Amino acid sequence: MLFLGAARPGSTHDLTAARADGIAQAVTNADADVETAADSGYQGAAGPVRTPVKRPKGQGHNGWEKQANSALARLRAPAERAFAELGRWRVLDLLRISPNRITAALHALLVITQKRSLLARG
Repeated sequence: MLFLGAARPGSTHDLTAARADGIAQAVTNADADVETAADSGYQGAAGPVRTPVKRPKGQGHNGWEKQANSALARLRAPAERAFAELGRWRVLDLLRISPNRITAALHALLVITQKRSLLARG
């Protein structure tokens, strides 16, 4: 995980938050040369943002669509694991601090989690 955006209300759409934090502009910049794998919450983002192929209403996916979505899921798996690791910190359930300060706490927990993971690998 490279970036953790500011805390926002849970009702904020993923793409709206990415645009507000400047993430959407950074990855779609022609000079950035970055391909981004995202979930379906980022459909409609411009540029090299890869999102799952939507299933047509009332129909199933064909073979290539399933393969494309599976490949994208494999690319996104490390980030999803990082989010799961943050969720294991029980202290987050008990935190009662300002949303303005929670982002700094999450950054610290992310660093600790990554260091612990590196140490466990030996």
